[in-house]
Amino acid sequence: MRFLPHEHADLTATLNRHGVHPVTVLFVKRRGRLHVEVPGHSPAFAFFRAKSTKLGDDGQWQERVQYFIGPGKSEPCDWPDVLHAFERWLT
Repeated sequence: MRFLPHEHADLTATLNRHGVHPVTVLFVKRRGRLHVEVPGHSPAFAFFRAKSTKLGDDGQWQERVQYFIGPGKSEPCDWPDVLHAFERWLT
C-alpha cells in the first residue's frame, strides 16, 4: 500500500491540531498496513486501503476504495472514518 499524498496531509494536519510535531512520528509500512507510531501512544494506529472493481448495473466497471482500521479486515469504512478514529486514538 502506498501512502497517498492526501492521506499524509490529513494525518499530519490532525497531528498538528493535537500538538504533536510530525517529525517525532514514525510512519511504518508493515504487512500491507500503514502504522502510525506516536511517542507515548501504544499500540500504533494502523490502517490499510483496499481497491476493488465491480461491474455495475449499468454494465460499467466501478472502482471502489475501502479502508480498514486495525489488524483485521472486518469492517470497511471510508477515509473520513479513518481520520475520526485516528483523532480519537490521539486523545
